[in-house]
Amino acid sequence: METDTRKYNQQRRDYFAGQTKKYQSQLRLLSYLRLVLFVFFAWFLVMAIRNRFQDSGIWVSLSMLVGFLVAVLLADRLKKKISLWQQLLFINENELLIEKGGTSQLDNGARFSGKQGFTTDLSVFGNHSLFHLLNRTGSQSGKNSLRALLMHPLLQPSEIIARQAAVQELSTKTDFGQQLLAHTLLLKEGDSLQQLQTGIDEGAELLNSRFWSLMAQVWPVMGAVMVGQAIVSADYRFLLIFGMLGFLILTLINKKQNPIYQHISKRSYLFGQYAACFQLIADQAFEDPYLLKQKEQVVAASSAFRKLARLVDWYDLRLNMLSFFLNPLFLTDLLCARAYLKWQHTYQTRIGQWFASLGEMESLFSLAVFHNNHPDYVFPRFSNTDLKIQARGMGHPLMKSGTAVLNDIFLGDPEQLYLITGSNMSGKSTYLRTLGLNMILAQTGAPVYAKEFICRPMNLLTSFHHIDSLEDSTSYFYAELTCLKNIMDALSGEAPALVLLDEVMRGTNSRDKHDGTALLIRKLLEKECLVCIATHDTELGILADSYPGAIANFCFESELTDSGLHFDFTKRAGVAQTRNATYLMQQMGII
Repeated sequence: METDTRKYNQQRRDYFAGQTKKYQSQLRLLSYLRLVLFVFFAWFLVMAIRNRFQDSGIWVSLSMLVGFLVAVLLADRLKKKISLWQQLLFINENELLIEKGGTSQLDNGARFSGKQGFTTDLSVFGNHSLFHLLNRTGSQSGKNSLRALLMHPLLQPSEIIARQAAVQELSTKTDFGQQLLAHTLLLKEGDSLQQLQTGIDEGAELLNSRFWSLMAQVWPVMGAVMVGQAIVSADYRFLLIFGMLGFLILTLINKKQNPIYQHISKRSYLFGQYAACFQLIADQAFEDPYLLKQKEQVVAASSAFRKLARLVDWYDLRLNMLSFFLNPLFLTDLLCARAYLKWQHTYQTRIGQWFASLGEMESLFSLAVFHNNHPDYVFPRFSNTDLKIQARGMGHPLMKSGTAVLNDIFLGDPEQLYLITGSNMSGKSTYLRTLGLNMILAQTGAPVYAKEFICRPMNLLTSFHHIDSLEDSTSYFYAELTCLKNIMDALSGEAPALVLLDEVMRGTNSRDKHDGTALLIRKLLEKECLVCIATHDTELGILADSYPGAIANFCFESELTDSGLHFDFTKRAGVAQTRNATYLMQQMGII
């Protein structure tokens, strides 16, 4: 299946590379044609002027001008097609790069990284992160949707199962997903989306008053009459006076309509791309109910944004010298401003839902690509009642298949807490991350790196890394205590939790650390949670004798052989017996 996916991506890469070259050749021919048409237009126009328009030269010149304008329009369409093909070429080249073990060229979500919490401890955001692995989004809505999903994994099995079905159907619609990604990658959004949803200053609403409504209807008609009268009578005095009055009126509305113009100016291309994205979704045939729901919510979005794109094209004419003559005669600024206010009143309450659905489709496609790229991963099953995690052959999803060591887990069946001991670099922390990342994947609707995976959805609470903060006047130890306090507070909520702790209380002396960790373990056993604690403190293993059936000891061992230190990264039952710190310091020449 991986070979089939690679072959499919190679075929699409070659196709889009060929299409890009073909359209670039056509664009070059059009550029030569435009030059020729313009030269002929200028030549015949000069000849017509010399002959005082007494021959057919003027008509030939006008036909050359029409041809030139048509060539300009065709060139613009070709440029848009080339941009789309280039993005599709990039998408498939990126997939092939990832398949070879390279780094995705799409956004890694580093700006979403926090200072603490499971997203930091488990490398959810940033380079080589879970977000980086999954991300196939281009719009800000898509990135925010994927970010929210990873930061707040779903807790209701019914919602997760619905997303699983949607992901499985989307995994068969690669062309649709890549087309959507290509269009979203062409977006240059900035703060446009936020502006669309915030609305316009109240002062601009005055343009909807009865007086300005009447002016918007009457003035353009009067302007057309004045132009006609001037042409027929060859007397332009009244037209000039009318135009000067128009300039005066424009100065009266300038402060009211300028905020509207700044709201949408020079964004015709962006709104056109939005329209294309929504049209792709609306035109796609889905069978899954969840996908059909997303489609139904954006049916009107494409036509709405096409209207807005055309409106902005007209509004941006005010930057053209032609507007200097047309604006005072027909009050085009007033007409465009009122048209946008009408657009806002019609659609503003729906914009948020439209972009939420767009973002959801992008994040679902991200998971669908992940499913296609990892056909050996399984979709987990869920329990509504039993608080447990059962997994066979579980591997680290940020590692390539074939390189990760697979381990099992049966947490909550019956033991509530795993105490994991082991020497340095033996795999304790990696095991915790493997479990945490697969739980995130499971609760987003994605497949997980395992041969079998059954769990109850739960909150994820971790304590791995802490740093001193001179700015906040906090020590490493105090930062860890604050984190543990937050974990205990979160365990008082309604939802159960998976707690992953790596080397608790490492900021204090060994005796204090041992006693504090033991007390923390006893407290955790009173809560509705499952717990994995990785530690070097092998003496904590005796707690399993005091809490039979609640605590289980597991370890990761290292072996010193003639060839050096060997790790197999395999989880075993019991307490770790080996140590390697002294050996490693000797090998590095420290001691």
